[in-house]
Amino acid sequence: MKNCLTALCLTVMLISVLPRPAHATAQMPDTPAAYTSAAAWTRADGDRILAAPDRIAAMDAHMAEAVHGDIRNVKDSIGGPALRAFVTEAAVRPDLYIKGKKITPAFAEELRKNSTARIREENPVAFAIVTERVNIRVFPTEVQAFETPADTHFDAWQCSAVDPATPVRVYVYDGTGNFCYVRAPGYRGWIPSRQIALTDRGTWEKFVQPASPAVVTGRLLTLPAGDARQVYQMGAAIPTENGSLLLPARDESGDLRIIREKPYYNASLHKGYLPYTANNIIAMAFRHLGAPYGWGGLESSVDCSAFVQDVYRTMGIDLPRNSGEQARSFPGKDLRGLTLTQKLQYIRSLPPGALLFKKGHVMLYLGEKDGVPYMIHALGSFGERDGKKIRANYILEVVVSKVDLLGRSGVSLARQLTKANVYE
Repeated sequence: MKNCLTALCLTVMLISVLPRPAHATAQMPDTPAAYTSAAAWTRADGDRILAAPDRIAAMDAHMAEAVHGDIRNVKDSIGGPALRAFVTEAAVRPDLYIKGKKITPAFAEELRKNSTARIREENPVAFAIVTERVNIRVFPTEVQAFETPADTHFDAWQCSAVDPATPVRVYVYDGTGNFCYVRAPGYRGWIPSRQIALTDRGTWEKFVQPASPAVVTGRLLTLPAGDARQVYQMGAAIPTENGSLLLPARDESGDLRIIREKPYYNASLHKGYLPYTANNIIAMAFRHLGAPYGWGGLESSVDCSAFVQDVYRTMGIDLPRNSGEQARSFPGKDLRGLTLTQKLQYIRSLPPGALLFKKGHVMLYLGEKDGVPYMIHALGSFGERDGKKIRANYILEVVVSKVDLLGRSGVSLARQLTKANVYE
């Protein structure tokens, strides 16, 4: 399994700081407003079940094994050399900026020492549950680092974000004890120690694969957990027992305390997973329309791969976190070497919900209107012609666009497509 330094969406990493769009939903070229609603893409045959639960379980197992393995198979201890290799896998880049200034060698050395300070010859691996939405970090720090002095959006040390009720294995604490290095489903990285609660394996397994989950179907959902409030993102699966939600909390000693709350099922919280249908894929995707582009889960939002992951999670399909992993973890159609005409012809044959991949980006296919294929995706930027030049338009939100949208490089996204996956 790769660590969290793996790129989530490479296409945005070169973006310099830009203002966030003020409008709610961007108007994309050649995308009529009538096409920017779920109703425009709902189909009469769209409620057909695309895969039964046993097939979904088989797909999940295949994708997990292809990328990072099952978190339940993590051993109960890890040797010092192996753990040290994990936590030092990423070096502190000296060309990054913190608060507009270059990283100093002293700060880089402090991070390195802090990361390895508590590693021993043999290290027990504990069981824990995340108790509030938390960022997974490359290093044990909440300090943000950027490629340019003025950037505030694309933190190079941000890996991802996970919801409350996420099960993790805890490998080691940093020198201060304020951070712990964890294995989450599909990721390794650092999270603040105050945002996890330790537990036993039996309780932990209730959160790994909940038998009767309440599934978040809103873009974001805030739930009361005793005196606190917990924020969940679409696709989160919350365990239930005897008709109550099992919400995780941390007691004074750092151990898990379960808070039982009555679930109120509605458009944002569903009893069990949604049926896996084309219409449900479309409905979930459009709940993100206009949402800001959230690199690595920042801004309580999604980047391109988190967007499609969240949509599919509502139906129990657990896609890997990164677009590259999503592409290679499941059999699909290799589009490399095809002409633009051949690519578009094949895409028109795809069902709604198919995923389209290019290097560093993933998009969700909707269908075609008037012979033009369209998709919905969390987009960093696209290209606009300005005379003989291509001007980059940094859109930074979830949009509906035609598949043959011009990229900011001057090459259309359709020409750059490398693969298409259909999850059936």
